[in-house]
Order: sequence, then C-alpha cells, then structure tokens
Amino acid sequence: MTATSEQQLSLPDARAYLLERARERGVTLEVYGQRTNATSIRAFDGDVSEFKLSARQGVALRAVVRGAWGHSFSENLSRPALDRALDMAVQNAELVAPEPGAGLQNWPPPPALDLYGEGLSGVTVEQKVGVALDLERAAREADPRVTSVPYGGYQDGDVYGTVANTEGLEREDRQLYAMNMIAPLVSENGQNKMGRDWQFTREFTELDPTRTAISAVEDAMALLGAKPAPSGTFPALISGDCLAQLLMLYSGMFSGKMVEEGKSPLAGRLGEQIASPLVTLVDDATLPRGLSSRAFDAEGCPSAPLTLIEAGRLTAFLHNAQTAARAGTQSTGHAARQGLQGTVGVAPSNLVLQPGGTDAAALASGLTGLRLTGVSGGHAGANPITGDFSLQAEGFWLEGGEVAHPLEVFTVAGNILDLLAGIEAVGNELEDTMYGVSAPAVRVSGLAVGGS
Repeated sequence: MTATSEQQLSLPDARAYLLERARERGVTLEVYGQRTNATSIRAFDGDVSEFKLSARQGVALRAVVRGAWGHSFSENLSRPALDRALDMAVQNAELVAPEPGAGLQNWPPPPALDLYGEGLSGVTVEQKVGVALDLERAAREADPRVTSVPYGGYQDGDVYGTVANTEGLEREDRQLYAMNMIAPLVSENGQNKMGRDWQFTREFTELDPTRTAISAVEDAMALLGAKPAPSGTFPALISGDCLAQLLMLYSGMFSGKMVEEGKSPLAGRLGEQIASPLVTLVDDATLPRGLSSRAFDAEGCPSAPLTLIEAGRLTAFLHNAQTAARAGTQSTGHAARQGLQGTVGVAPSNLVLQPGGTDAAALASGLTGLRLTGVSGGHAGANPITGDFSLQAEGFWLEGGEVAHPLEVFTVAGNILDLLAGIEAVGNELEDTMYGVSAPAVRVSGLAVGGS
C-alpha cells in the first residue's frame, strides 16, 4: 500500500468516496457516519479524580442486494479500509434472506434546527475543570450532614453526523452539549440517603454548578427521618421525574418494530382509548433543548413532532422506513442506531407528556397516601411486553395533602397502562429528566405499595 492510499479521509470525503464506489459497482448503499469529541471530568474531595478526552469517528454501511440488507462498519477511513467495508456489506447481504420493506429513499429536506450555536466556543479546559470542582465543593459545603459526594462531574460533547445514500440523499448536522451531574450522600441518626440532580444545556455559560449541587443536597436531606411504608393500595401523587422514568422504561411499547414482533402491550390497539382522557403524549425530536433532538433520523428521514396518545387515545406508533413499509404506513422519522456496529432499529427521541391545568397545591390537596418520587430496578422489575412492573421506590407519606414523613425504601407494583388509565389530574409544570423524557406530576386513583 502507498502512503497516499492509507491516508485517513474526513467523514464527508469518506462518504463521497463510498457512494462513488457503490455507484460504479451498481450497489444500492447507505452511508451513516459519526464523529464525536467528548470531555468527562470527575471531582472527589476537592481534586480532579478523573479527566478523559475522547475522540471517535467511523462509518456504518447498509447495502441492499436483491431485497436483503447487508451491514458493515469501519473506524478506519482510509480508502482500502472503506473498500473492504463496502465488500463486506455486499457479501453479508448475499448471505441473508430478503426482508420485506428493504430499500432506501431520498427524503424531503429536514427542518432547520440549530443544536450547535456558540455552546463551547472559547471554553477552556480550566473552565470545564472549574465546573466539576465547584459542583463537588458546593455539595460538600451545603450542609454538615453531607458526608461524601460519591459522584460529581462534568461532561460535554461535540458531535458531527451524516447520512447519505445512492438514491441522492445527503444530510449532515452538528450538535453540542454540556452538562453537570451530582449525587451527594447525607447522614443523620444512622440513616444514609442520597440525592441527585443534573443540568443539561447547549450553552456552557448557562451551567450553574452551585444551584445543581444545592438542589441535590436538598433532595437527599428531605429523605432523612424516613419511616417504614405501609402495605396496600393507596391514592398517589407521582412526581414528573418519576413518571418520566416509568415512561422511559416502557417507551419500547410505542415501537412499530416491537408491535410487529408481538412484544408490545399496545399491539392491535391503534385508535383505542388506552389512558385517561387527561393524557396526551408527544414525541418531538425538534425541541432545541431536548436531550435527543435531531433534524433527521438515522436514515435521513426529517424529524417532526408525533402525537402518540391524544386525550387518552392511541394515535400512532414510531416507525423507521422498513417497519412503516411492512405496516402499510409512512416512516415517522424514528430510525435509530446504537453505535456504528448496531443495525437500524426504532427508538423515541424526546417524549413529552403534555402538562395539564392543575397546580402543585391542587394536585396534592386532600390526598392521604403516597407521594412517589423515584423508582429503580427496571432492568429486572419491568416487563416491556406485558407492561407489568414491580420496582424499588422512594417517596413520602402524605396526610391531607401535606408531607407527613419520608418513607424507607419500598416497592410499587402495577401495570403501566393501568397507571395511565388511572390518572385523575395532571400538573401544569414539566419536569425534565436525564432519560430524554419530560412529564408533569400526576395524581392517580390507586397504586399498590409493598412496605417493609
């Protein structure tokens, strides 16, 4: 090999080279490329405990040969490596059976969406380190009961993405983000409780590590003095953050792929009333501040808001081009990849349960029962096929709408569709989460609780 042939191409040049080679060979090809530069900084006990700079780029290929998909990828962007990746994609397609709906399209233009701006322009390494140190220091100094800060850190990323195919499609975009996260531990009278908070932005100057730290400490201290939870079924106030966690666990039930495979409790229910009339759920990839925003999906299909549940009625599923073709509908712009090595699937972007008209005081008014603030253990306790769950939880006991005391760790059980159907009131303020889901607090008629 000559030095020139082993030269690493830029992603746009690699994309152009692959498409040219595919057209020369009469191959139907899609090229997906991504380049990510990221920073991760952790602080502990006043010092930087971890500092990572990472850079990764590569391409993923999909070739269509006689109705069959062939996949390959390469993180080496030299021409010989790209030729090998193209050969591999074609060979893999020749080894598998045709798939209904296999094919590529040249989609209409995507919406104009600025997810880059000036977010990290001129930001120095010292400033990033300062955020991590300030975050950890503010948490340690917030209250004498803070015994340690097991996790506190800063992250950012600069991401370039591109999708193109031999049908004439060519897309590219850039995104920036910066965020801080912290989880302090507080102790009192033999009890240890942990809180957490985070902040996500596309503008570094908007980060406020002190506010994030104090909020996390306040969350932890609110759990001190916890008492055992009762067992039974009680009316419940579910925080927006907790409801968002539950929706994230079951977001797969809206996937057209899961519906097609019989792995969704919503299969066959399109058009039916599946939730309270107070529930409207939208997936919107075009939110400027959304964690999972994008102008187009992994196939280049333009992003647009999609209403999944409207006034309690199931109105749509999430589709990529292939699941849509098999279902006799159009792609909703929800093709997704899990890294360069993964195949194209279906995934939500920013799920938003629309706020209602009930303020926080009215939502809790007169309620004697549970205020649920968090769940965990979804990997084992949530069944995405049936919608059933039995999860470890944290929260508070309410008497007449007022907090009586925090609760020791307990379990909650039920079914996600029953929970959505039992919503009696919806709060008027959205809570954002790290899961790409936003929701307001809601009040439900009953939730099964297992105490200690």
